[in-house]
Parts: sequence; C-alpha cells; structure tokens
Amino acid sequence: MSLDAIFFGGIGAISECADLDRTAWNGAFRAQGLDWDWNWDTYQSLVSTRDARSPVQRYAARRGETTNVDAVERTQARLFAAMLAEGLPLRPGVADVIRMAARRGLKLGLVSRSATEPVRAMLKATARARGGVGFDVAILRDDLTHLPPHPEAYQLALAQLGVEPMAALAIVDTPAAAQAAAAAGIPTLGFPGVLARSGGVGVPGRGGEVMVLSPADIDAAWRRSLRPAAE
Repeated sequence: MSLDAIFFGGIGAISECADLDRTAWNGAFRAQGLDWDWNWDTYQSLVSTRDARSPVQRYAARRGETTNVDAVERTQARLFAAMLAEGLPLRPGVADVIRMAARRGLKLGLVSRSATEPVRAMLKATARARGGVGFDVAILRDDLTHLPPHPEAYQLALAQLGVEPMAALAIVDTPAAAQAAAAAGIPTLGFPGVLARSGGVGVPGRGGEVMVLSPADIDAAWRRSLRPAAE
C-alpha cells in the first residue's frame, strides 16, 4: 500500500488564525448589538469541545439569553474572511509538505468545520505561499450533516477522491479533528495549534505529534500508523 492522499484537518492546520477568529466573533457581537466579549479563555473553552452546536448557541445558553445565531454567524464569517484576506503566513513546514505532495502526485484535501467564505479567503491569502498548489477536495461546514468529531467529513473526502482510508494521512490540529479522522479509519499526525496548546490539550494520533511539519514526518507518521493494522 502507498500513501495516496494528505488531508489537512482544518484551516488551523494550514495557518494559525485562532486569534483572528476570536476577534471576528467579538466584532460580530458588537455589530449585532450584543454586549458579549470573548477573552482567550472563554473562546478556547467554547471552541475546543466535542459539542457540535454553535459556540454562539452554547454561550447564549450559558448566559440564559437568546440571540439570532444565524445572523451572528454570518457577520462573523464575513469579518473573519476580510481579516484573512489581508494576508496570512503558513504554519511551519506546511509549504514543504504541500510542495512534496505536488511533486509526488499525492492528492490534497481540506476538511474543515469552517464556512465557505472564510475558507475561500484563507486559500486566497495563502496561495502564493503554497506555490499556487490547490486542493483536490474541500469538505466544509455547508457540506455536512454532522460536524467533527463525527467522521462524515473525512468519509466524504475519501469518497470524492476514491482513496482508501489507510492510503491517506490526516494532519490534525485539534482533538475533534483527530477523532473524526480516526473514526473514518484514516491515520493521523497531530499538529496542534495555539488553541489546543493553550488548553493543555494533546492531539491524539497514531502517527505521533509534531510542532513543525516536514515531508519526512509525513512518511514516518503514515508508516507508524500502519503498524497496528499489520500486527
């Protein structure tokens, strides 16, 4: 069996944008007339969870309030996309892995809980850093009935690429992404971003965990993940 595809399990596995996301939420609250303000700890507690409900729903319930969740989310997505469009560096080693995938003819996939607008902005902002290499498949929030940690997103990505789960590797930056990929039978490499690290949360993966990506890490993680299956 060969490695045929690499999935990035969220935009945070490509570029560090958690603080921009938090800033966009706070901007959306002000735009919608809410007196909410998420500090880092509040934001981390709301988005680092297995609960698939919107963080806006959960925060409103916590405060015993009601709000127009859809309007807040649309405003946040628009503000977040505008911030991303101003430019965004790739996380360490991501460019090397993407170039390696292009040289070897590996399929590239993006699986994200994010909405289409901010993902499109992120891809545009990082296009030059990625050397113009695109993704063969992108499964986003609007494509899903169930959000990670449910495996639906990865199952759809595998089906669209025609790749077997064990012929792929998912680079995951959060526990929810790791659990979703593992539930779909895909080997994983943990690549925790600041959001996971700030909460003291590891990113479980059969292939291990790294802070900087490299092509060698990809191959080693995939081989390590195959060992339990072979045994």
